[in-house]
Amino acid sequence: MSLHPESAAFLDRLADQHMPPLEQVGVLRVRELMSGLQQAQGPAEVVDSVIETHVPGPAGLLPVRVYQPAMRPGPRPLLVFFHGGGWIAGDVELLDRPLRSLANASGAVVASVAYRRAPETRFPGPVEDAYAAIAALADRSEEFGADEGLAVAGESAGGNLAAATGLMARDRGGPHIDLLVLICPSLAPADGSPFASYDQYASGFLNTRAAMARFWDLYLPGPSAATSPYACPLRAEDHSGLPATLILTAECDPLRDEAEEYGRRLRAAGVPVATRRYDGALHVFFLLTEFTAARQARNDITRALHAHFGA
Repeated sequence: MSLHPESAAFLDRLADQHMPPLEQVGVLRVRELMSGLQQAQGPAEVVDSVIETHVPGPAGLLPVRVYQPAMRPGPRPLLVFFHGGGWIAGDVELLDRPLRSLANASGAVVASVAYRRAPETRFPGPVEDAYAAIAALADRSEEFGADEGLAVAGESAGGNLAAATGLMARDRGGPHIDLLVLICPSLAPADGSPFASYDQYASGFLNTRAAMARFWDLYLPGPSAATSPYACPLRAEDHSGLPATLILTAECDPLRDEAEEYGRRLRAAGVPVATRRYDGALHVFFLLTEFTAARQARNDITRALHAHFGA
């Protein structure tokens, strides 16, 4: 392991600011700290338009922010995106700059969904919100200027929701998802994890084993919920029939190995899958828009969208 210089400088900056370990502070403080990551993001790119709207969820309306890039030749898919934050933090503001950049890079219409967060709403509330949002947005794709299929993506806990909704859409007969993009997804509980990355990067790299264990405890209503594939997609007995999937992992992340194992299980089940690891990157790399790994990720997602939907 060798931290990328950008990652090392970022950790040094957090140390200088005396950022406490996420597992040692309350939920509201975690939310404040996650919002503070916006200070490390680059400037907000201009997109053609931003639409603030809502879609119906199981317990009320869900806020959605839609980014429309400038028109260009070729297909224009809808990409529904779920933020990370351990199911307890994060929001559409945290993803505003990364998704502006992604929309401009890829040419896709990007819809950022605000789902209910734990511990106020535990599993299955957030994933049912995500599934309902995908179905509603798919029906409105033409309204947003999207004309070519549906992709679903998420980062960290949002990657968990994206993977789970892929299973739900398969099991419930729709909506049809053409492509999944999972960025550093959390796919199984931290406690008892057999994966080496959970030991290798247990502490010192911002996202820690203890923090992930706490996030899972706050998300799941009880131990039995961990048996549900919609909570823990890695534990699904059947991964066949899922959408083509792109999995992006960070080298210096406890979640790295489980995400890469998920790719192997998808491949064994006959699902078209590509996995890309970013050397020296941290779990939060996608949020840091000007970092090398974030630029590479935007390029990789763009290539996957263009390959799947046509240039």
